[in-house]
Amino acid sequence: MKFNKILLAPLLMLIACELTRPYDEGIFPSAPPVLVCFARIENDRPVSAYLFPTVQALDTSAANFISDAVVELYKDGGFLEELQFEEDQYVSAPATLGAPGSQYQLRVRHNDYPDLVSEMVLLPPPVDVFDYTVNYNEPASQYNISLSFSHTGQDAASYGVFADLYADGQLVRDRVRTALIGSEPFIENDTVRFNLIVPAQVTRFEDLVPVDTLSIDSAAVFIRVVSEEYNAYRASVPDDEIGGFFPPKDDLFTNFEGGYGVLFTVSTKRIGVKF
Repeated sequence: MKFNKILLAPLLMLIACELTRPYDEGIFPSAPPVLVCFARIENDRPVSAYLFPTVQALDTSAANFISDAVVELYKDGGFLEELQFEEDQYVSAPATLGAPGSQYQLRVRHNDYPDLVSEMVLLPPPVDVFDYTVNYNEPASQYNISLSFSHTGQDAASYGVFADLYADGQLVRDRVRTALIGSEPFIENDTVRFNLIVPAQVTRFEDLVPVDTLSIDSAAVFIRVVSEEYNAYRASVPDDEIGGFFPPKDDLFTNFEGGYGVLFTVSTKRIGVKF
């Protein structure tokens, strides 16, 4: 998988939904288009950035991704590499992973738009998992995983927990497709606590017909720390309307100059759990 669909999907939905109404320039004044960039830097996968132009409010034209820009990645103030366009996004070399504790910046150039420059964004350190327990709920056929890890100064909403489920060494459910039940992370005495419930068995289907049931014997649990920039953007989008940078609102969060968008970072900690 080349990009994180869980984190990026809400942003792309905003893009698609904003372009469904007829455009009346007499009601909504126009403005010159500028660049918009949604980008993330993680410690366990290459850098990824989506780039497109703003469109006018209620414009029904497509907000196409831009493929011919120069997108440069900087680390701790020094140039690191130029990202390359693949399919619908700009990506770094496969070996370029984010380094926790480092600061990153994106600079974008295109002949048809003003230059776009992000603020410096810190990649936070992964959490330090110091305790987890596993309990089996036989009547419900579920495992309850209770996690405790040190608090890194983030808000509780900045943490997310996912799991890959295995049976006899075979991946049977991944963190994208599995609907996992868990409590909201909460902070107590500088410790983040989280309860995650996973099924003890998974039924495999072929053509909507169940063919067998697999017993889960282990899981890879991923604990993520998302930088405050992402949550700041999500909090700035009104609850009662679908919107984004079409056109930009004065109170919509952005950490880019010369245009709009969000550069955020994610640190992931992986632990193996045996059942």
